[in-house]
Amino acid sequence: MWTMLGNPRKLGVWRYETLLPQVAEERQVTLGEGCTPLVKSAGIAKALGLSNLYFKIESGNPTGSYKDRIAAVGVSWALQQGKTACIGTTSGNAGAAVAAYAARAGIPYHLYVLEHIVEAKLVQVVAHGANVTKVKGFGESAAVGDKVFAHIAEQAERMNWESMITAYKCNPVAMEGVKTIAFELYDDLVETTPDAVFVPVGGGGLFTGIRKGFEDLARLHGASMPSMVAVQSAGCDNIVRGWKQGSATAAGGDSTSQISGLQVPNPPDGEEVLRVLNANEGWAEAVADNETWHWQEQLAEKEGILCEPAAAISLAGLAQALREGRVGKDATIVCVLSGAGYKDAKRLQTIVDGKPAVPLKSADELS
Repeated sequence: MWTMLGNPRKLGVWRYETLLPQVAEERQVTLGEGCTPLVKSAGIAKALGLSNLYFKIESGNPTGSYKDRIAAVGVSWALQQGKTACIGTTSGNAGAAVAAYAARAGIPYHLYVLEHIVEAKLVQVVAHGANVTKVKGFGESAAVGDKVFAHIAEQAERMNWESMITAYKCNPVAMEGVKTIAFELYDDLVETTPDAVFVPVGGGGLFTGIRKGFEDLARLHGASMPSMVAVQSAGCDNIVRGWKQGSATAAGGDSTSQISGLQVPNPPDGEEVLRVLNANEGWAEAVADNETWHWQEQLAEKEGILCEPAAAISLAGLAQALREGRVGKDATIVCVLSGAGYKDAKRLQTIVDGKPAVPLKSADELS
């Protein structure tokens, strides 16, 4: 990707180093993250009646999700500050990302994961050598989540470790890496911004980071601000309900969502998301899990894009917004597809099980 904002000679998110936390070049850890494809819709746009629908395919990152952008900045910052290890929590993607970048940097990573973490994500984390502990009730109970976050904060302070909870509330420096998605969209759309960006929302960090990137572009280059659309699972729609109530904070309640990565009943960046939504600079959609699964299959069959359900929910949110009359047919729309399909092998198997069985024939039977 040719970059008008950054330095094309630099690797990874560090091509935008002047817009990121300052880290000495020798401490900049990268695996070539970022520079992910922005692909114009080939089939789904026509079915939806849209002229300018794009997909930002974050599965193109080294460990398969946008979290690599955060890990690159966070682990580099840990080295810059003389931290001796990283500690954090994950539903899967953040753990895989930080584990990979910590391994590259040569520092330990201590990680607390959901009790029912998707196996494919756990395998990825363990393969990179992280020290992993499962926590009972984590990802379902907001109270358990609060205890885990508090424990990590205490350990990080006591041991001089870098806290790598991927939320602005917990690590605003690392989260600056997410801004590079906005920078890349601005570059790829030739110094313009989309009319609306549909973003999967669990904890709210992805939404917040992209928004902050556009705020930088508006301040430095006079770029227009897109509408930001937060899309949540209906089984964990605490931010959506908070917005509908006109609240500055997310609504309460535990998660019943089956979408890995979006099971965050106590979203740490919920207030930041609601700040944008309550200022009428976007809106929120809560989508049923079966709708998300439907659009995951459509992306694979109609676009050739195999993403995980937590990514496909952005498109599910767009389809719902179209039914509600919120989106113009000629608007330039970007759906952020946050992670790869292989991240949830169980869900992929469900898709395959719904297809005709693959036949076995002898060579002589081929026609």
